[in-house]
Amino acid sequence: MGRTVGIMVVLSGLCFLPCCSLRHYILVTQPKTWEDAQSYCRSTYTNLATVQTENQLAELNQLIGSDPSVWIGLSAHTEAWRWSLENQDYYGRGEADFRMWKAEEPNGDGYYKVCVAMSAVGTWMDQLCIQTFSFICYNAGTQDSSSGFILVNESMSWTNAQQYCRLHHTDLASVRNQAENDRMTTMLQHEYTWIGLYRDSWKWSDGSPLTVSNWDLDNPPSATSIGICVVSKFGKWKSRDCRSQSNFACFVEPAVRKQVVQVWLEKSDSSVDMEDLKDDLLQQRLKEHGLNTGVQLRWVEHPDGKVFQKKTSGTEEEKICTPK
Repeated sequence: MGRTVGIMVVLSGLCFLPCCSLRHYILVTQPKTWEDAQSYCRSTYTNLATVQTENQLAELNQLIGSDPSVWIGLSAHTEAWRWSLENQDYYGRGEADFRMWKAEEPNGDGYYKVCVAMSAVGTWMDQLCIQTFSFICYNAGTQDSSSGFILVNESMSWTNAQQYCRLHHTDLASVRNQAENDRMTTMLQHEYTWIGLYRDSWKWSDGSPLTVSNWDLDNPPSATSIGICVVSKFGKWKSRDCRSQSNFACFVEPAVRKQVVQVWLEKSDSSVDMEDLKDDLLQQRLKEHGLNTGVQLRWVEHPDGKVFQKKTSGTEEEKICTPK
């Protein structure tokens, strides 16, 4: 005769309704300044609209439609240039501030061109981060720091180059002094080559990173001073004085739900170790309930460190516990 064993599963962020979305946008047709719109969204919903994926950008554009001017949660901040490699132990006194700008650089339109490339003669220029150039990575741990520079002859955007360097090496290269700048110059094979200097000027109101953008390239954003915010106009982003008034878009995210589900299983083969099968059973439960996105499952362990316990009393039934 088979034995029954009790198992418990925690479901986090569970959403059974097909209409449930991870993010929902709301268009508010009450013209306000950017700051007042932000306050309204934070008090009534979650925050001014932010986007982190192309799908979210498409949803927001569909909501805005033909509205000619809608605040979104992006604004410019006065920030100093900084290196991608943030380990302060790498820089000696004043080395993080070494610059080798070409004459009249940086000359980007305010906060628009915020990534830096080295020219073939070793001078620096600000560039659009979406441009694709070769780049120089840095490997930490080498005795001679200059020997840790690696030229990568692949054309990538600055962000993709940063990701590549962090995955395969340490980071995009910092330039701490004239000797290192001269060393890198001898390595260059193209007109422009990315280095690790950038200016993180545009920020979402909820603090999330700017991973997706949709600037109107025919009218680049200008942020020559603090107090510049962003509107979406027919799906394209434009800079505007934060003190002007526009309709605005908010977003709201549903609260994460946590449920404890207690299930009784019958084991027909006493030689089977259920602990060895717990991961497979977890995946099976996902498939049975059609749960694949926005859901995290984990076992609740008993004090002895095990998931499964022999049933000693009670009826064989599935119990849904109060969410906690």
